Amino acid sequence: MSLKVAVPVNRSGMVDTITRTAPSAHVPGRPRILIVMTALAAAVTLAAACAPAAGPLGRRPAPTGPAEREIVFPVGREVSFSDTFGAPRGGGTRTHEGQDLMAPKMTPLVAAADAEVDWLRWSSSGNAGNMLVLTDDDGWEYWYIHINNDTPGTDDGANRYDQAFADGIRDGQRVRAGEVVAYLGDSGNAEGTSPHLHFEMHDPSGRVINPFNSLAHAELRVRSAAETERDRPFGNLETVQRSGGTVTVRGWGIDAHLDDPVRATVMVDGNPVASASASLSRPDVAAANPGRGSAHGFELSTTSAPAGSEVCVVLHSIGGGGNTRLSCRTAPA
Repeated sequence: MSLKVAVPVNRSGMVDTITRTAPSAHVPGRPRILIVMTALAAAVTLAAACAPAAGPLGRRPAPTGPAEREIVFPVGREVSFSDTFGAPRGGGTRTHEGQDLMAPKMTPLVAAADAEVDWLRWSSSGNAGNMLVLTDDDGWEYWYIHINNDTPGTDDGANRYDQAFADGIRDGQRVRAGEVVAYLGDSGNAEGTSPHLHFEMHDPSGRVINPFNSLAHAELRVRSAAETERDRPFGNLETVQRSGGTVTVRGWGIDAHLDDPVRATVMVDGNPVASASASLSRPDVAAANPGRGSAHGFELSTTSAPAGSEVCVVLHSIGGGGNTRLSCRTAPA
């Protein structure tokens, strides 16, 4: 079973010229406390290791008018920038259709609004490199371009998925304003320039809108650990077994608010290789989590996990706000 990461054929991947086509109550059981605390500690450790210092990088310019759209600032720290919308690019063959927000690699990028990941591109090729598009409930689109493709501290272009996108970010995933969705970098034609986020806004008709005033007015906000913990799924990766050349993982996962099955994704050495709904019957999980039902088990198999590789499972929240990486294991020989 393979995970589909969208690389849309109807979008060119070219910066500035990309073509656009037209909660139930939670009753926690003991497993939630253990698993969530483990996952939260792992997330904090990863963030501390990868993220740059969170101090300001200058001051944003004063707005020249009202915000085109009230948003959360898409970079998780204060940065200065100037209005370059419409400036010539490519030797005058095109114009700049966004704003460039300069910051160190691996600076967290956050959702500008409550939205859905409309599509995601995981590729260093083309002018855009790694990118994603969030679409809010009113049809406004927020484009994040030049997302990181390097191992932290290098310029190696290794393009490990979990060093480009935050855990649980996939095509179709719901996110909440201020939720970390990706990491700033220099992929695509930003290689050889200072790392930055190229940020675009498109109105519901698909028209590109200068985001300058929206960025100048935007609220600087990153969802707190408490907010994330409240919305993240919980569960357990129980076994990682090999039979022949196939590795099978088993466990369970429950959304923080809804009883609908969550989605589980297998990550091998940081890259997604298989995904499925956690909807298998698990009476034991239902007994430990009263009121949550039994359809929360998962079993996924992959041939893409060589012996000694790191095998992890990520649970995707249904309503957004935070996803969960369960404990990781080493693929057996």
